[in-house]
Amino acid sequence: MRQTSGVTERIAAAMTRAQSGGPAEAMLDIRRLLAELGPEPTPERAAAEYVRAVAAHHGTDADEALDAVDGCIRVARAIDEPGWEANALALRIVTLIRTGEGGDSVTDLVAAENALSRTRDPGLASWAHTGLGYAYDLLRLFELCIPHFEQAAATDTDPLGLPESPAINRLNLAESNLRWAHEMERLGDPSYDEQTRHRRSEARRWAAEAIEVIVRADLIGYWPMAGRMWLAASNWDDDPAEAAVVLKDCRDQLAKLGDLELAAIAGAYLAKTYAALGRLEEAVEAAERSGTDLPLTSDPPVEALVRHTAVQIVADSGDAGAAAGLQYARAITRGWWAERLRGLYAVRSALATHELSIRHDAEWRAAREDPLTGVANRRALDERMTAALDSGRSVAVIAIDVDNLKIVNDSHGHACGDEVLRRVAQVLTEQSRAEDLVVRAGGDEFVVVLDNPDDRGARELVERIKTAADRVAASADEPWYAMLRLSIGYASSTDGVPVTELLDLADARMYAEKRDRRAGKR
Repeated sequence: MRQTSGVTERIAAAMTRAQSGGPAEAMLDIRRLLAELGPEPTPERAAAEYVRAVAAHHGTDADEALDAVDGCIRVARAIDEPGWEANALALRIVTLIRTGEGGDSVTDLVAAENALSRTRDPGLASWAHTGLGYAYDLLRLFELCIPHFEQAAATDTDPLGLPESPAINRLNLAESNLRWAHEMERLGDPSYDEQTRHRRSEARRWAAEAIEVIVRADLIGYWPMAGRMWLAASNWDDDPAEAAVVLKDCRDQLAKLGDLELAAIAGAYLAKTYAALGRLEEAVEAAERSGTDLPLTSDPPVEALVRHTAVQIVADSGDAGAAAGLQYARAITRGWWAERLRGLYAVRSALATHELSIRHDAEWRAAREDPLTGVANRRALDERMTAALDSGRSVAVIAIDVDNLKIVNDSHGHACGDEVLRRVAQVLTEQSRAEDLVVRAGGDEFVVVLDNPDDRGARELVERIKTAADRVAASADEPWYAMLRLSIGYASSTDGVPVTELLDLADARMYAEKRDRRAGKR
């Protein structure tokens, strides 16, 4: 995303606040920024809408979060950036799960995976891996969650350049591995002991890596506390005395910051630690406080951790009623585990079908896409014109020729000429509507097809393209961009021109403009 008048920095600052205990302040900042940006769909507005959704999510305002998600998706589609759509869909899944509404999670998951597969932005892809990992985590589909988080940690790229992102990626892995381990512990089945130990070992590894990253990036405040908390939580039974000191301090500090969910998690592991040390009264007290700290909108796995820990501690103290309750809870947990495995099969089946669809879509797009510029090719143009002819709808065609391209190729090399062609394709895409078709017809010629244009549509688009191209040339340091000139002609069926003649007429007008410029008439 381009750096524009400090806008990106303001969005990044709001995102950091939203994720580190200040969602209310972040919401105020991002609303002010959205008002300044206006309604025009831009990458900055997509980012701002997404951060609004994140701030609302952390502030437990589901209605605001869902409204922002819808706004982000609308902008993402208008600017043709599926990366923002993937992130927004993942957050919608998470929001609906946390509110208990559920929605059609499988459909949204497949749509989000599809959007992720189409983005070319590595930062947005990394964020989408994180978002999908979180969604799968809440659905308890850890086999799908962990690979997404690992992919995010492997790339460590961020569309806003947030310094805390590498730490977040590793903290997510520590948390999800611990959740998986705790779910297996609740089964009370010794056959899962080895897997449980492995997951706790993985949680320790990622928490330790998170702390290293936090120290290296010189992060302060919330992040070192979160790193210490997850490392102690994953290591509570190996060194319970040390873990107790760390977990108590983290619980109290997190509660002061207002992150009650993470404080409740710290309290649950603190209770386990006290129990391991034989300090049962303190264990019971810590478990009770953990339940008090637990927000009503907490993630289901967090509530399961807190409630189960409290019952486990009382049962271990010899309370017959709690022991009976624990046995009943284990029976329910085993039923949930079976349901989890059925859900995992259903989602994997849906994703497998999606993969086949993706391959088909990729082949379809490759047959209609210019490999150099990424815009449509001649085949796509022919199909669009045939569709316009068959439907009888009005259509306009703009023909564009890149002047001086041969000079650029001869003087600076074909690689520089290719850069010019890619920049022209970018200009045309940015200035056109999402529903318009931008085509590289061959060589140095491009075409834009406008469906259902109004009387001024093609003419106004021509002016916008010329202005944008002049701006590129005027601001360029590289001589091949400074030489950029476009000859343009257009024709529209709204002027009574048959659809079959539009391309020829637009071409003729484009060449006429080129001749007039060479003759000094323009």
